[in-house]
Amino acid sequence: MMKNNEIYQTFREEFPSRHFIRFGENRHLSLYIGRDDDARYSFDFRGKYKPIKISSSDFIAVEQYKEGDLFTLRFSLRDSDLLEYFCTFCQDLLDSVRVTNDDESAYQTLRSRYYSWRQLFRPDNGRMTEAEIMGLVGELLFLRDHMIPERGIDVALDSWMGPEKTHKDFSDQQDWFEVKTITFGKESVRISSIEQLDSDIDGCLVVYELEKMSPSFEGIKLNQLVNNIIAMLANASQRETFMAKLQLFDFDFSNENDNLVFVKRGEHMYKVDTENFPRIHRDVLPDAITRVQYELLLTEIESFKLN
Repeated sequence: MMKNNEIYQTFREEFPSRHFIRFGENRHLSLYIGRDDDARYSFDFRGKYKPIKISSSDFIAVEQYKEGDLFTLRFSLRDSDLLEYFCTFCQDLLDSVRVTNDDESAYQTLRSRYYSWRQLFRPDNGRMTEAEIMGLVGELLFLRDHMIPERGIDVALDSWMGPEKTHKDFSDQQDWFEVKTITFGKESVRISSIEQLDSDIDGCLVVYELEKMSPSFEGIKLNQLVNNIIAMLANASQRETFMAKLQLFDFDFSNENDNLVFVKRGEHMYKVDTENFPRIHRDVLPDAITRVQYELLLTEIESFKLN
């Protein structure tokens, strides 16, 4: 299977406008990458199929035209700053039709994959605040570094409940994890609802300490982190699940995201046991109290820290 960096390196070879090369492992389909008439990075599918209208997005232009008895479906990148993520999109297109051997089925699959990606290529609308970006970075770090390697991709994605606004960020039949991201040097962590730590079974509080750096620093960037996880996913179904959850955060590959760069200064896990961990329980509160927020001093829960 081709890797994203192979597509990226091929695009960076600076071949001229209107020049395309055949790409991908599927010899039954005519798939190409290259530059269109306007020198934009492009992905082409050429074959015999019945075209359906496909709308362009703010960052990806879609064209369809006929030459002889063949149609061409072309996706062209409008903003070259997003080339790295466009390469991941192209890789996903290639993977989605890797075992397809007829043009009509390939066309329908490519069309469907484009619409799945379209929501991630939106203009800079500043949908996410800095605090929201930090929170998402923490959950993605935990997904990438712990859940996927330890539980497998499918279980990890299914257990990721954070974007669905449920009470625990990750939960499966075995465990639950609540992930918090704080600014480096902060002495406490905010628990924004009773239910985040309230449970009849033991769980885990995960705290990431991030320090904000200058945009030129080679640190953790949200877009790159998302791109890295997408590259880890084995098939279109897993990518579809992941991208659908990202959309619940209002995430997109906004250039503004790259202005926020972080370095991880700490990662701590605390066992939230049912007996001793300091937390507020729903069953001890009056019915009239519907919502409670509180903060935990990290120095006071040191004894619950896990290796």
